[in-house]
Amino acid sequence: MSSQRQLPDFATAAWYVDPSDHRCPHDAWLESVEISEPATGERREKRRTAITIRLLGAYHDGEIVFRYSGVSSYAVASFASEGGIGDWLRDEVSVCDTGTLRHCITWCIGPATESVWEIVAEGISYVWKTRQANQTPLPTPVECPTSNHGQVLGAADL
Repeated sequence: MSSQRQLPDFATAAWYVDPSDHRCPHDAWLESVEISEPATGERREKRRTAITIRLLGAYHDGEIVFRYSGVSSYAVASFASEGGIGDWLRDEVSVCDTGTLRHCITWCIGPATESVWEIVAEGISYVWKTRQANQTPLPTPVECPTSNHGQVLGAADL
């Protein structure tokens, strides 16, 4: 009998969906996304995909880092990004039938433009890093209107 795959601890923590908590990704800004293929083997022919997303927290006092290991698929799209992809509006972490983890992220630029990213991976980690006191704070993010402000929504809500 095999045990059912559990969600990562961060995905079920109360602070993760509480926009007043500085660790919550809601309204965070994308700093960088890195897609890499760490390789092994004599000819470096054995490859796996890894993704790292770095965000500036909504209160600009910390950095959020998501790391995805053993990525089996991903879709990263932006329908408008001249001024950046916008704010992290909502996300959902779920367990796929295969036992991998699916992370669906919705970004918002203004009231009518949303972009959705989807990453399926064996592992997802979350790290919060407090910014140093000497780092200059950036302007406050633009609030995207939503009737479910600060809630993690399911796929049916997207």
